[in-house]
Amino acid sequence: MEQRAHKTRLYPTKAQATMLAKTAGTSRYAYNASIDRCEAAYKAGERHPTGYDLRRLWVADHPEWANEVAASCIYSACLHVDAAYKSFFRHQTEEPTHHKKGKHDSFSFAGDKGRVVGNCVRIPGVGYVKMAEELRYEDCKICSYTVSRRADKWYVSIQCEIDEDRRTESTSVVGVDVGCHHWAVSSDGTVLDEPKKLKYLRQQLRRAQQNLSRKKKGSNRRKKAKLRVSKLYQKIDNHKKDAIHKFTATIAKNHGVVVLEDLSIEGMKRGTKSVRKGVQNSGMGEIQRQLMYKCNNYIKVDRYFPSSKTCSRCGEVKKDLSLSDRSYHCPACGHTIDRDLNAARNILAEGLRVITEGHSGSARGDSAKDRQRAAGR
Repeated sequence: MEQRAHKTRLYPTKAQATMLAKTAGTSRYAYNASIDRCEAAYKAGERHPTGYDLRRLWVADHPEWANEVAASCIYSACLHVDAAYKSFFRHQTEEPTHHKKGKHDSFSFAGDKGRVVGNCVRIPGVGYVKMAEELRYEDCKICSYTVSRRADKWYVSIQCEIDEDRRTESTSVVGVDVGCHHWAVSSDGTVLDEPKKLKYLRQQLRRAQQNLSRKKKGSNRRKKAKLRVSKLYQKIDNHKKDAIHKFTATIAKNHGVVVLEDLSIEGMKRGTKSVRKGVQNSGMGEIQRQLMYKCNNYIKVDRYFPSSKTCSRCGEVKKDLSLSDRSYHCPACGHTIDRDLNAARNILAEGLRVITEGHSGSARGDSAKDRQRAAGR
């Protein structure tokens, strides 16, 4: 069994939108109150409260206005605090902090507290809310719901448990190189470039941010300007996700195994300003994450493997290759090829070598658990 999420837009009425905002606000309040209780227990030298302890404390002592929303949506916030602290104690994440109003407004509830009927979802305390599309998975077990707001739009993410889903019966192997000039290039010649609309949207975003900076803090015009900036950020994010999903779906449908580089993306962001900007705009991590859970299997080659400097025809290593060189010209055999396509073919060759020799230094993700982790569980 695997877990997959279907995220779609909601179309609530005005009354439903008000209740959604109240539920998100109360959930945020409960989350922050639970963090305060954990910090107080730590300073007093007491045992760290569990998720059920936090829920019990919330039931015993919560404001009267919190009764306007469904309790099941608030209990999840207490459990999320417990999970956040457990990840922090395992040194997997940073210490949990308070949530701010208007930033990542969301709330969750268990699968048995909601219901999907056609293109409508029942949310506790709100009722049936229309969705943009029906749930794409049939005969699945719904584990949880997460309702979130982005700019002035509401979305629901439905976490489902389905039978193991394979996109293709193909056993072919493909190498994928991610970068800044081309977002991604596969060894079969498929190229993912930045959508042309993004350049225009970034210009609009820059002007909108300049306009926002001139507005007086706390004024209504500043709220309108801030909403416009949020909408532009959402448009840019939607264009990027659409392009990346189309590319990764094409790779997953035509190939069974994908070979990727084990990149240190956080380390690349500490480079020069142009490199940081290119890495941030290209979505390298998102491309690799989607390929890892969409394909039947994936292989990661060593991050120090010279994929760009090696000739894909003869194997000669060109040590003086610079970032500005967009074409690879081999000094030994005279082979000329696009730099990124050359890297993708070298990554494919290294992946085939790993499969043949079973090299222990590579990372392989051939289990359902690994794919679920890549899918964002």
